[in-house]
Amino acid sequence: MKVATIKIPFTEEEIQRIQTKVGEVLRTGYLTMGKNVEDFERKFSEYNGSKYAIGVNSGFSALEICLRSLDIQDSSVIVPVNTSIATPNSVLQAGGKVIFCDVLKEDFGMDPEDFKRKVREDTKAIIPVHIAGIISPRLYEIMDICKKRGIAVIEDAAHAHGATIDGKKAGSLGLAGAFSFYPTKVMTSGEGGIITTDDEEIFKKACSIRNYGRRDFKKVNQYDDFGYNGRLSEFHAIVGVEQIMKADWILKERRRIASIYDEKLKGLEGIEIIEIPKNVESAYYKYVVYLKEKIDRDRLKEEIKKKYGIVLPAEVYSEHCHSQPVYQQNPKNMENSPKERFPGAEFVCGRQLCLSLYPGLKEKEIDYVAGALEDALKYIVKDINN
Repeated sequence: MKVATIKIPFTEEEIQRIQTKVGEVLRTGYLTMGKNVEDFERKFSEYNGSKYAIGVNSGFSALEICLRSLDIQDSSVIVPVNTSIATPNSVLQAGGKVIFCDVLKEDFGMDPEDFKRKVREDTKAIIPVHIAGIISPRLYEIMDICKKRGIAVIEDAAHAHGATIDGKKAGSLGLAGAFSFYPTKVMTSGEGGIITTDDEEIFKKACSIRNYGRRDFKKVNQYDDFGYNGRLSEFHAIVGVEQIMKADWILKERRRIASIYDEKLKGLEGIEIIEIPKNVESAYYKYVVYLKEKIDRDRLKEEIKKKYGIVLPAEVYSEHCHSQPVYQQNPKNMENSPKERFPGAEFVCGRQLCLSLYPGLKEKEIDYVAGALEDALKYIVKDINN
């Protein structure tokens, strides 16, 4: 059976609407930052429960613009060490200093105890990351500390469109949220990102920074802030609107698939299922399990590929940022020692395995993936025991 690594389903009706809107844009000649971008921003702010939403050209820009809006120049920003390289790099690009924090294996969130050790007098912001679509309940402890110390919380919600904790959506918990709409994400616009916030000053600055620093659109040659081209095109916004309109279905599908995996993999030797906290609804950007000690992930994935033809999705993430060559070779770009250890992240990066998950995945395909994993595990566990 053929099981795709990823699929992005669009119905014929959706494709027709997209084509019609693209045709309208081409006829007007207004290709960027027009009515479709405004519609995308309005619909996402309503969906997310945030007062403002600002469309930008990528999730990276969403993060960097948030940080520039806070003026973090020469200030430290704490980020989890298990995240996309975009998270710490956005701090550097905005002129800040990166402090890496360890993570918890139970939900991938920042470790509050390590956070307490890392926070400094010059810490101006933190970027909690909702890895795999899970919001860590321990984030509340960290946010309490931030509130007392005047530290801004910028959520990296690139994996977490529609994820909730106690009924509140990702991207509406801190001062601002940053989302990515890259093709692999829970919702996509092909490329693109969005910033969410209830803060009017952040909103104004973000709108300016994404357009070379222009605060007053009527004054086409007046620039009030240091900015760049972070604009979102009309074409990307058109696709993004279609995704928001079917957001409930997308999340329902992802949660359906995850619940089937939970049931089928229960008690399977060689893995540990990650339990989602009761007050959290995961967006299930990824379905992640942990492999037991001594099970070689690369070998397991190769067995599944060779015998069943299944190419499993990439991990989130297989190497933590602190260990990446770019940071090891340029230690001046981080405040941590190059020799520092992160036991939580080492466990998460080394033990996780992601299974196929995308809207429309049929139960027989889920059965096939689960069966392939079980078969490959039996073979490897038997080999280890011998």
